[in-house]
Amino acid sequence: MLRVTETQYIRVQMEPNPTPYPPQPMKTIRNLPLPLRLLSCSLLSSVFLLPVTAAPNVPPTVAINSATMRPGTTLMDVIYRVTDPDDATVKVRALAFVDGVRSFANVIRPVTFVEGTEVNLGDAIATNADLTLTWDVAADWNIGLGQVKFEVLAVDSNGILPFDGITIPAAADKPELKINQIEITDEQVFSGLLWFYASEDPMMEIAYGTLQGSATSGVFDQKPVVAGDVLSPYYAQPFLFKLLNISYAGADILTYANAATRTPLAKDYWLTTNWPYVGSQFVYGWGNNGDGQINIPNLSSEAIAIAASFRGSYALKAGGTVVAWGSAPAPPAGLSDVTAIAAGSVVSAHALALKSDGTVVAWGYNGSGINAGKATVPVGLSGVTAIAAGGDHSMALKHDGTVVVWGSNAYGQWDIPAGLSGVSRIAAGVNFSLALKSDGTVVGWGQNNYGQTSIPEGLSGVSLIVAGYNHALALKDDGTVVGWGQNNYGCITIPAGLSGVTAISAGNSLSLALKSDGTVVAWGYNSSGQATVPTGLTGVTAIAAGGSHCVAVAKQP
Repeated sequence: MLRVTETQYIRVQMEPNPTPYPPQPMKTIRNLPLPLRLLSCSLLSSVFLLPVTAAPNVPPTVAINSATMRPGTTLMDVIYRVTDPDDATVKVRALAFVDGVRSFANVIRPVTFVEGTEVNLGDAIATNADLTLTWDVAADWNIGLGQVKFEVLAVDSNGILPFDGITIPAAADKPELKINQIEITDEQVFSGLLWFYASEDPMMEIAYGTLQGSATSGVFDQKPVVAGDVLSPYYAQPFLFKLLNISYAGADILTYANAATRTPLAKDYWLTTNWPYVGSQFVYGWGNNGDGQINIPNLSSEAIAIAASFRGSYALKAGGTVVAWGSAPAPPAGLSDVTAIAAGSVVSAHALALKSDGTVVAWGYNGSGINAGKATVPVGLSGVTAIAAGGDHSMALKHDGTVVVWGSNAYGQWDIPAGLSGVSRIAAGVNFSLALKSDGTVVGWGQNNYGQTSIPEGLSGVSLIVAGYNHALALKDDGTVVGWGQNNYGCITIPAGLSGVTAISAGNSLSLALKSDGTVVAWGYNSSGQATVPTGLTGVTAIAAGGSHCVAVAKQP
């Protein structure tokens, strides 16, 4: 648990610096005032995951006895003491903050300690004794004028988060499990990230006041974790979990823990275990963000399916609710028990949700004139097993293998081939429709100005179909992909050697393929980087292509 007990600011006059952030080492310094005003000091202390049988943890406390500048020098002498009743040694770090603002935009990492005082920072620092740190301020800070807040951070062997742990003994084939049953607050996450930054963890770096993951952090690379003192609602907590090497407790762990304790654990909490970090499931976005379509909200690691509209995105959460962002129309209030989602593919967007009872809910722009009704579900529609949303029409697949279409019929989107049955999958483009039959063949109808309903001759062995604006893709049983329709920007020119594909998606002249190794391949229109897959994106379980952006669900190591 991180606590702030005292604060101390020191005003320092130094050479002006035209580039204020991030702080850079200064080669020379002149006219440093001799006296410095002592105003404050702070501390960091924590507890870690404990079995319920363990003795209560008493966090270490830090007191700074004095902090003074030596006359005529740039050296600051800090005398501090750590008290920890239940631990012989503690880990101690130091940070400083420009102008007293505790923020990654203002942070300085003091690294230049002289006269042998560096031994008083580290992983085995004695308690109940006065210790001295002599910091060469000029070596690590060159801001022109302001206050600096010096902090001494200390944790004991219990760690840096206030976990309330339950220990579940090993049983049958289940190992011993330690699970946290309380929520981790933003303040605790922020302070934990400060600790790792002070520890010079290689998985994080600062650029222009924003803390982000480095290349060694995998998919967190260049992801904004904290901007100044504002946590990312999506990356901050899981990034800290990765740094701590503790694992998110998924549905299987919750089920096991609930059965063992006979106490329902709150699913909204970031439950953690003593198992090594194995990743959490997140939604990632790339490409155009003009409408916030890749500003992923906090989904609490619950996204199980995604959909992308022209300028927005949707996620289906594990509990059966739907979240929208960007310009995607918000789902109806109270929508629940959803098992699948589909998003329309044009600016005047609509969306569909399939409920567990086989009924369909539609919302968003409903069109007008001959294009009206795409968001009006036919009365009595039930027994639905799959849905698809096009430009101005919608589709549903019923459990008996038949297809229902509603909305616009301006291009024959309703003109289902006579006798069509045995359908296992459906897909909707802007003005055309596709059906995959149980025998692995594909049928198309509707607009065909680019050959989007002219199925390649001999195409068979198909397991999945998707429709973009004016092109279509088919995934075959052997893991290869076939494309047809408009070849704008090469969206149906399958990359040479592409194989091992398990899922596909098609957007506006854009195509995506998910491979069995959890990586993504993209090709086609790349005006906003939508066909440039983020470096390090692995562990992907779902993909969706929109107008000029993409989203993916991934479980990262």
